[in-house]
Amino acid sequence: MHLSWGWHVRNPIPLKATIEAFRDNPGMTLSISLSMIIALLATATLCLGLLPLAHKIDLVDHPGGRKVHESATPLAGGPAIFIAFAAILAWALIDDRFVQALLLGGSLMFLVGLVDDHRRLSPITRFLVQVTACLVMIFWGEVRLEDFGSLFTSGVLELGVLAIPITIFAALGVINSFNMIDGMDGLAGGIFLVAAAGMAMFAGFADQPMAYRLLLIAMASVMGFMLLNARFPWNEKARVFLGDSGSMLLGFILAWCFIALGNDHNETGQRAFMPMTAIWLIAVPLLDTSTQIWRRWRAGQSALGADQYHLHHAFLRAGFSVGETWFNIMLLALVLGGAGILIEMFGVPGYRSFWAFIVFAFTYYFYMKHCWSSQRFLGRHFIYEEFEITEPYLTGKGPPQR
Repeated sequence: MHLSWGWHVRNPIPLKATIEAFRDNPGMTLSISLSMIIALLATATLCLGLLPLAHKIDLVDHPGGRKVHESATPLAGGPAIFIAFAAILAWALIDDRFVQALLLGGSLMFLVGLVDDHRRLSPITRFLVQVTACLVMIFWGEVRLEDFGSLFTSGVLELGVLAIPITIFAALGVINSFNMIDGMDGLAGGIFLVAAAGMAMFAGFADQPMAYRLLLIAMASVMGFMLLNARFPWNEKARVFLGDSGSMLLGFILAWCFIALGNDHNETGQRAFMPMTAIWLIAVPLLDTSTQIWRRWRAGQSALGADQYHLHHAFLRAGFSVGETWFNIMLLALVLGGAGILIEMFGVPGYRSFWAFIVFAFTYYFYMKHCWSSQRFLGRHFIYEEFEITEPYLTGKGPPQR
């Protein structure tokens, strides 16, 4: 790892040229739109169609413990998204090596998550399969982090021989943080849409059609899932859950695109955005997970264990409904993602973006630490301590574990 002072000056975002390219190529625009419509409808249909099978084979998430839902809910979201997303990519783009590697790595993520949903796998088994998927991304897809951009100073922080292990570490961080944030109706899907929309926008600006297209298809698949998962008027509560199969697959897609678009090693040979921009786009799961891991490590607990001290738990403990909690966390994700987009579009140096994020991360950590110790959040007292009864207001018993 070393500093290189030959920094590539970013070109202004060619918004006019991008719009003209889509206007001059209506066939591509129609193809993408058709793919998105098919992905949305296919995912929603598959979610409904897989419900009886999920109940029959006991692929359901049972209530109890740290969980906040009331009844056994089918984990059909992950299989539905995977089938729709993979089928459309295989039909439209299977000849591309980039897509072939993504499908193989994504299949590994989906399958290990699916088995884990049905019968719990050991952490080491999950870890080994995740690393294998990351190696597919690196060596077959040729997607890896070559540098961190101007992370600390105006010079490029190149990774050199550490590129492969740091790529694996970064990808695993995104995958597992996304998996851990999936704890409430519509939450993981909404956060994915925010992050993927930002990345897709920059992929379009940078004329990287492959990443642009696969992100839009993934977004459409997630929208189809959310029709049955989010709190819409026709859903009193979620009818399907994402499951580990879906959250790990979506986390892998985000990690793949963040690494591919944030470095020069891609289909155009030019980065679509600075690496720090991706951190802003996926800030909510990264902040939530890193805070939990640090707290558990200090308490001598398993870093990747499950508990009731995530951000959405704080909202629910403070008496917010599930819908209000979802809205507020989505608002936070949009604000942070929007900050990253503005930082990128105005050409703010990467090191300033990095230090701004560090300041916000520490502010978030100490505020959440204060909330759990004071039993107050956003000016509201916690009205319960351990989840026991129905949504959205849950009573409790016993002091919280810290």
